[in-house]
Amino acid sequence: MMKRRDFLKTSIAVSLAPGLLNGNAAFGAHHGSSFDQYGGWTGKRFHATGFFRVEKDKRWWLVTPEGNAFLSWGINHFYTDLWKQDYNRSAWQKILGIEDLNGPKFNSAIRTWFKEVSERFGFNTVGVHNQLSVLNRPKPRMAYMQPIHFVDIPHWKPEVPESAFQDVFSPDFERHCDRMAKEIAEPVKDDPYLLGYSMTDCPRFTEEDLWERPDTIGGARREARIGWPRRLRNMGSEASGKQAYVDTLKDIYRGRIRDFNTTYGTKFRSFDALASAENWRPEAELFNAEETRDNVTFLQRAVGKYYETTRNAIRRYDPNHMFVGDKLHANTDSLDTVLPITSQYTDIVFHQMYARYEVQKPGLDRWSQQVDKPFINGDSAFTMTTEVMPRPYGPIADNLAQRAEWTEEFFRNAFARPEVVGWHYCGLIDASLLVPRKWNRQHSGLLDGYGKPYPALEKALKSCANDLYQIAQGA
Repeated sequence: MMKRRDFLKTSIAVSLAPGLLNGNAAFGAHHGSSFDQYGGWTGKRFHATGFFRVEKDKRWWLVTPEGNAFLSWGINHFYTDLWKQDYNRSAWQKILGIEDLNGPKFNSAIRTWFKEVSERFGFNTVGVHNQLSVLNRPKPRMAYMQPIHFVDIPHWKPEVPESAFQDVFSPDFERHCDRMAKEIAEPVKDDPYLLGYSMTDCPRFTEEDLWERPDTIGGARREARIGWPRRLRNMGSEASGKQAYVDTLKDIYRGRIRDFNTTYGTKFRSFDALASAENWRPEAELFNAEETRDNVTFLQRAVGKYYETTRNAIRRYDPNHMFVGDKLHANTDSLDTVLPITSQYTDIVFHQMYARYEVQKPGLDRWSQQVDKPFINGDSAFTMTTEVMPRPYGPIADNLAQRAEWTEEFFRNAFARPEVVGWHYCGLIDASLLVPRKWNRQHSGLLDGYGKPYPALEKALKSCANDLYQIAQGA
């Protein structure tokens, strides 16, 4: 087993190899091209602003602070508890050459290991699902996504309280966003490695998102939630959200309360009476087409207000970096429902979809025709079951060879699209049943829990990463 001093020596030698001084190691020998310190490809130049941004030139590109073309090949799910489990602790002590898997020595060693693995697989981005408190200390060394959760309504939580669907029209919500932006955005406003701000992980927007059901890609039961339209319409007249709801419905029904009553089977004498009615309709009749239309219309207005408020809060404290918004759920109807609204505020369409390329393609075709924006799939992968991973996230391949085939198929087809500027892979090492918090769902990694890579997958991704900019140019 390699000792820590030898491991570090090897890692340093790799990072200082010819052609790698100015960029990401995985791309250093890319057909004679060179890369800047952010992983940007110097073969295509744009105006440098000192921060990451986007620009369209035949296709969409990310642009590094130095003005070079950049496509985001990212990795997710670096959480240090995965390296400290009872089943694998001794293995990582040997790999890292340390006895104590806590404290500064561990953090330093695991960062060095992470850098080496990222170079092997060609990763140039730390995705939104990572432990930045370890990876970005004492300072970032790779482009990264900054999470900022103004609302806490993600798809993966088994229970989300109704109070989590905050009144986004209220002054209290605006003050909440201001405080959070000051706390999170202001300290990193001058950081050139920051790619952009991402909010909630697949928020529960639509009725499909809110149904009582297994996760859309498998898993344990989730309780039904009430959501923004139904929560806000049942508040009292003093609530800003209730006032916004009544104004929206008054517009839909052109001020005719009788038509509103026909849709809902109610007997309100006026829209003012509706404004005063609390808890008047906690449930939704999904077969009622007019009610569905009303709720979608109001949801879009609520999402627009949410995005306007959160973007403005970030911009007050950080005018330099991109706003990518929520990681929108493309395995439900969520992205189709809110994309026309969210895309008015974001620099990038940041979404999540677990599916083979042939399944994702129709959506990408549809969405890229609707909005002229760059796209990043912020969390997805292809998996396989094992004895300790009976229910992993993502499309499940029959074996490793098929998993590698599906992965390469998606990589090459996605990055060949003119709107796709990134894919963030889920995840780094296996998170199996041997990790107590993963008993319900597991993550298939690029390496097993002991740090051993899956050879076919590594070979495929190295090849893809090396060809990334050729793929993007149709070569």
